Amino acid sequence: MNLNFEYYKVFYYVSKYGNLTRAASVLMTSQPAVTRTIHNLENELGCRLFIRSKKGMELTPEGRRFYEYISAACEQIFKGENELSGMISLDNGTICISATETALHCCLFQAVEAFNKEYPNVRFKLLNNSTSDSILALKAGKIDMAVVSSVPIRAELPLKVKKIQSYHDILIGGNKFQHLKGKKQTLEELKNYPWISLTSEAMTRNFLNHYFSEQGLTFAPDIELATTDMILPAVRHNLGIGFIPAEFAAEDIRQESLFEIAIEEKLPERNILLVYDTEYPQSIASKTFQKFLCRQ
Repeated sequence: MNLNFEYYKVFYYVSKYGNLTRAASVLMTSQPAVTRTIHNLENELGCRLFIRSKKGMELTPEGRRFYEYISAACEQIFKGENELSGMISLDNGTICISATETALHCCLFQAVEAFNKEYPNVRFKLLNNSTSDSILALKAGKIDMAVVSSVPIRAELPLKVKKIQSYHDILIGGNKFQHLKGKKQTLEELKNYPWISLTSEAMTRNFLNHYFSEQGLTFAPDIELATTDMILPAVRHNLGIGFIPAEFAAEDIRQESLFEIAIEEKLPERNILLVYDTEYPQSIASKTFQKFLCRQ
């Protein structure tokens, strides 16, 4: 079978967008040309890859399986093209990072802003994912690096892990709980208060479950939220108390819209980690940012 890369590239974009017109626009060609290429590819492969529907172009079971391989190959090729363009200088590089919500707030936003002051033409593609999803994306070669929270992660070779900085969680409350301000409480004394936390799927929730268990307590929050950002407004509205990284709450504490509740028990310090794959070549822009990030 003698198919050139353009066939696979057309298949990739039609599959990705599920729309012939949008794929043609990205490929800077005409819709009929895209349609012809898809028909030629189907004839060469001897099977149907798409079904037209009201939603657009839907992959057949064979098409979905084929896309798993083609998407991985195309993303590696496109990543290689981007890296090559960035290897010439730091004037036109692109850096793709997957980061947890905590990592974004605690260090990554500030680091990207500072880095762009020195290298204004370097572009960043930031993806907000969980630690596990960030590691999977790194292993699949979809990103240059992951910046994640210090929780159990599968980071065997060829992945390399470097500590960027430490952070700690604080317990916060709103005006309804002012009577807790100014004196230390034990978790035992606070166990019957309404608690706010992340859902049971979140690794930070697992961290808190384990921490409470070590104190001989069960952590059963009344309100479970999908993201750490949502804990702040819930606390502001006096729906309960909850743990949150100190960086998230700094502005609210300064404005006195909420306050830190001092507790006797000391929460373990956690880390923000940089993870990258030593088997994939890193562009000059990516290598420079990694060094910059570790100096912050």
